[in-house]
Amino acid sequence: MPSLLDHAQILEISGKDSLAFANAQFSSDVSSLGESNWQWSAWLDAQGRVRNVFALLRPDAERLLAWLPYGRSTEIAGQLSRFVFRSKVVLTACEDFALLEGAPAQSAPGQLLKADSGWSLQLTGASSRRAVLRPLTDSDSIDPAALNAWRLADIEAGLPWIDDAASAEFTAAALGLDRLGAISLNKGCYPGQEIVARLHFRGGNKRSSALVRIESERIPASGETLHVPASGAMSGTILYAARLDSRTCQALAIVPIDCPRGAGLALACGDPVVVERMGAPNPG
Repeated sequence: MPSLLDHAQILEISGKDSLAFANAQFSSDVSSLGESNWQWSAWLDAQGRVRNVFALLRPDAERLLAWLPYGRSTEIAGQLSRFVFRSKVVLTACEDFALLEGAPAQSAPGQLLKADSGWSLQLTGASSRRAVLRPLTDSDSIDPAALNAWRLADIEAGLPWIDDAASAEFTAAALGLDRLGAISLNKGCYPGQEIVARLHFRGGNKRSSALVRIESERIPASGETLHVPASGAMSGTILYAARLDSRTCQALAIVPIDCPRGAGLALACGDPVVVERMGAPNPG
């Protein structure tokens, strides 16, 4: 049996109007999501800042599951409940799920498979990875080394996970959500849609995700700032990081879009940071 990578949180959206409600709130074209399929999506605020990024699963006709890799299901359920009004929708925060790495399986892009009392999905990225989401059991125990390797693969794939420190800080363009297919430009209105369209069609985005290497004996926290050593001017923000070895970490960061590869930055504590790649690889 595969080791538990991490606890997982899911926001369940169920009811007759679940698809229409999610389509009006989330950035992807939820109306096109078929049963037993999944897609990347996000929830933005009115200013076009990304509150959260998630995989949106549709296991049944009237049920959607938003897998939130960095949690906050109860908080987001509460925030979304303000927009339910008369819709026939029930929002349920599920905090007792497990994330495991599944065995390779044949599936079409975006196909959701049943697995181990839950579901499995093939993730975006250069390496072939299958995430399994199932109810947590009393015998589950996290494997820290396996989780660190999983996070390194997330970083390499450029998956812009959002936690409390980064929520509502960055636009969809800065996070590269168009590359993931998590943004629709023609489905109609949703929170932040006008900002998304303006940045796409008129330009003006000034920030991008970047893969960076950090010489540090600790793993930097989400939200830590990056600076230009000579001037001390702020030049970026860490989204999340994982350890490469005892003295080096790798992280996904948001930096100015014109930041060159090889640029030398630093954490506030002085630990050196090097930009290894701007943007992210094409989805696998």
